[in-house]
Amino acid sequence: MAEPLFTRVDRPVGKLVGDVIEGRVGLPDLQRPFVWKDSDVRDLLDSMLRGYPIGYCILWEAPDD
Repeated sequence: MAEPLFTRVDRPVGKLVGDVIEGRVGLPDLQRPFVWKDSDVRDLLDSMLRGYPIGYCILWEAPDD
């Protein structure tokens, strides 16, 4: 049987935001240009904080090197 491509990790929104602030989460150089307006980002975070379903956030774990 094939090894799974993704591992599900439940993470509180506050932890995710903290990881962004601390620089542990960010957009890699290979990411296409950021196209969301500030109000769209704010509305997404508001929905997450209120516990509304938003679908999936997929994070890539980069190698240590």
